[in-house]
Amino acid sequence: MKLKLFQQYLRKQKIDLAFLVHPDINITYFTQLKPSFAMLLITSNKASFYLTKLDSFPQLKNISSQILGKGWEKKIGNKKIKRIGVNKESLTLVYQDKLKKLFPQAKLVDVSEILKGLRSLKVPEEITKISRACKITSDAFNDLIKELKTKKLKTEQDVSLFLESEFRRRGGEVAFPTIAAMGKNAAIPHHITSNQKLHKGFLLIDCGASYQHYNADMTRMIYLGTPSVSEKAFYALLLKSQESVISIIKEGIPFKNLDDISRKNLGKYSSKFVHSLGHGIGLEVHEAPSFSPDPKNIIKKNQIFTIEPGIYFPNKFGLRIEDTLYFDGKVKILTKASKKLVSLNIFK
Repeated sequence: MKLKLFQQYLRKQKIDLAFLVHPDINITYFTQLKPSFAMLLITSNKASFYLTKLDSFPQLKNISSQILGKGWEKKIGNKKIKRIGVNKESLTLVYQDKLKKLFPQAKLVDVSEILKGLRSLKVPEEITKISRACKITSDAFNDLIKELKTKKLKTEQDVSLFLESEFRRRGGEVAFPTIAAMGKNAAIPHHITSNQKLHKGFLLIDCGASYQHYNADMTRMIYLGTPSVSEKAFYALLLKSQESVISIIKEGIPFKNLDDISRKNLGKYSSKFVHSLGHGIGLEVHEAPSFSPDPKNIIKKNQIFTIEPGIYFPNKFGLRIEDTLYFDGKVKILTKASKKLVSLNIFK
């Protein structure tokens, strides 16, 4: 993915070598592989992929593959190297020390921002994989509703295990630990799924499948029992806030503006919205683009990101609605499971 663009950047910045080492996700970005351990060395005109004997040996376009064995340091040592590009967000102190010993005259240059920028604009292959992950997620959620009607699922943990099993059955993997939050547990945005029994009230489901390393993220609400008029009103308010923000997405708009509008839509309940409106998604569940207050973070074509407003009432309940979106000049919602509030009277 975009190896040549990165090499052009190295050339322009006069960086002699970019050194990426496990667990840097950018190794997967450039190779589309996720070995148990690897190093990727990139110069302005070539790239070398070092793996252990325990991993399969791939044939990659424009990247040579080599076995990583004893003495690898001598293989890459070069006194002519003066500037080394590193991802300071993932490079460990151990490897910083190794690089300083191998290249005592070289300066370490952070390339994390250019890598984020490259990954924030998806290419067709990535869009296809994320779309597939989103379909797996949506289909599994639809089957969850059917399974809940059978009354076989008794706890949050049952709900989580069912969804994650469905992801795998459909050819995907689990992007992140599924959040199944019943009642007051949903008032904790990052609730850890427990053995809490299902009961009357809102059930929050935050889940996502991955497909060939690319992730989906979706949150839906289910009501177990019959919601009151006020509970329906809270859900309608949140859904309207989410849908109104999605409807105004255009190229060049700062993500900050979307966040501001979403909070304005929630009116007196805006203080109950305690996290950002969304995040980029791809190889990582949270990646660029960022919904930070910086107005320079703007919507661009070929970005994929989430929109997830939420309102939380401690020790009572919480609501969140989240979709993964693709923007190509127009918005496409990739997580297609219905957002109509489903009420299941399963306790009769």
